[in-house]
Amino acid sequence: MQAPLRFLLVEDSVLDADVLTRFLRYHDIEHTYERVDTVPALNEVLKQSWDMIFCDYNIHTGFTGMDALRIIRAYEAAHQPTPPDLILPVPVIMISSILNENAVVAAMNAGATDFIIKGYLERLISVIRREIRYTSMIKDYHAKWRDAEARATKI
Repeated sequence: MQAPLRFLLVEDSVLDADVLTRFLRYHDIEHTYERVDTVPALNEVLKQSWDMIFCDYNIHTGFTGMDALRIIRAYEAAHQPTPPDLILPVPVIMISSILNENAVVAAMNAGATDFIIKGYLERLISVIRREIRYTSMIKDYHAKWRDAEARATKI
């Protein structure tokens, strides 16, 4: 990775946030982040640009990870430019301390990019790299498409 990963962490536990950031540093993933654990704070930070969002499934501060996911996806839908340009949804990785198949399915159906179990963070590194590659590939493809269109209109 070139630039530090800039991520939002929707997490109520300072300890879990510390474990995650230490894990990323251990795996040489440079990063900056902001942690929120309330709906007003989430609404405020969504105005910023994020490379990725990590969201605890079990938040205990008055809303859930699923609530956060719905807020994130609704914010993206409401802030589409006119006319539409290439808008990639920010990858939202749900993180949970327990594996519940129904929770995983619900999160993925609601727009989560992936679902990681806190006890098995090793998979997170490949998920981060996959999402960065995917986003970069799509942006590169879109730029080439616009360049080709621009050249075609000059003919």
